[in-house]
Amino acid sequence: MKIAVFSDIHGNLSALKTVLRQISEKGADLTVFLGDIFQRGNEAFECLELLKNSGAVCLKGNCELYAEHGVDVDPDVEHLREYYDGIRKRLTAEQMEFIRNMPLFYEAECQGRKLHFSHFLFIDKELAYPFLPLSSLKNGTFDEACKNEAVMKYDLAVIGHCHENFVKGNVISVSAAGLEGASYLIIEASENAVTFERYSIE
Repeated sequence: MKIAVFSDIHGNLSALKTVLRQISEKGADLTVFLGDIFQRGNEAFECLELLKNSGAVCLKGNCELYAEHGVDVDPDVEHLREYYDGIRKRLTAEQMEFIRNMPLFYEAECQGRKLHFSHFLFIDKELAYPFLPLSSLKNGTFDEACKNEAVMKYDLAVIGHCHENFVKGNVISVSAAGLEGASYLIIEASENAVTFERYSIE
């Protein structure tokens, strides 16, 4: 099975069209979007509509949490209140329902290999803001979370959010599809191994 993964489109419709086209050309059996439709670019609503109709598994990122609940769920983003208040006013009932129904994570089992997909690693999935802060990448908390049994039980745990490409143990981070240095992953699972390859979005 071939699984394509991308993340953080951030309102860049051209990049979204390109990555979906490239993924289609690669013949992926499944496409997973790791979240963050909004913020930065000017075509977030067009991206939302395209993703709704793309057939991809669309996961909830922090931007979707802000669109759904407002910025009060995350005290670090008070400066974005006006932006997300505007987004929330513009969302149709159908669009808001789609965002509410976006899951926080997705799991797949291929050839006996267990794969986990989420926007970022979790503090607690039950919290209003469930993700580790980005500061966890610098203070060691993220590294500790990678060693947690809840993460290590998977052959691969794939994340976005930090706009970087890196590998830490079984945790694979993919850069932002909508920003500079854009890339996506193609994961292939067999009885012998799980492999992945990064592709630049051209």
